[in-house]
Amino acid sequence: MTIRIVTDSTSDLPAGTAKQYGIEVVPCFINFGDESYRDGVDISRGQFYQRLGKTAALPKTSAPGAGVFQKAYEKLACGGAKHILSMHIHSGLSNLANAARLAAQAVNSTKVTVIEMGQVAAGLGFQVVNAARLAIKGVDPETILSNIREWETRTFVFAALDTMDYLRASGRVPALAAKLADLLRIKPIIQLHQGKIRLVGRVRTSAQAVARLLECAADLQPLEQVAVLHTHAWERAKSLQAALKERIAHGMNVSVSEATPVLGVHVGPGGVGLACMRGQ
Repeated sequence: MTIRIVTDSTSDLPAGTAKQYGIEVVPCFINFGDESYRDGVDISRGQFYQRLGKTAALPKTSAPGAGVFQKAYEKLACGGAKHILSMHIHSGLSNLANAARLAAQAVNSTKVTVIEMGQVAAGLGFQVVNAARLAIKGVDPETILSNIREWETRTFVFAALDTMDYLRASGRVPALAAKLADLLRIKPIIQLHQGKIRLVGRVRTSAQAVARLLECAADLQPLEQVAVLHTHAWERAKSLQAALKERIAHGMNVSVSEATPVLGVHVGPGGVGLACMRGQ
């Protein structure tokens, strides 16, 4: 395979899936005070969620440096990669793409194209795997890039947050807005599409949150791909999966996965969500 795909752990790919499709995943860092862990390498999902909420200071994340990406690119080049497509969340939401771009400029042994994506979690993971499938088939890089841009227009992630504390700490929402939501006991439903986050609902109960997520998925029918995400909220996630299969995703594979730590840091425990790719 002369075209290889690189991403980072915000794509939330299971290790088995990455291995199956030859995808190189560069881990982000999870920081509990002075302790730093590579996402999915030094700390597992279970270990992270057991620790989350038990320390006074909220954990933080940091992007791997350009040197980490450069090492990954050069390893693939040594393995015969002639062109690397490096797919990362948009620079407006993270510094990952900037670090990858600096690394790409330093690599002379192969061509590296850094692609800023407007998605995260399984929404990014869908597109990374789809790109890898095309690469395995021998599709040329320009065609893969064209497909990625088209997939971007059809991919959405929705999340129902149980608390605003973690998103507020990450700086993704104004502190005043988050405090007001907490005071009113409102659970926001947010949408990520093409790099833009917007509010698509406000509910007060978990049941209402699941119902609103189902409405969001229904509005995108027919669905080509769909997955359920959660942050240490397995029962709610299974309930959402069952409702999806019964009402919307008839006969489709609807996976359920606990979000990788780098995402859990920003969402906090108790969140559920959907990644959806709308059919053409």
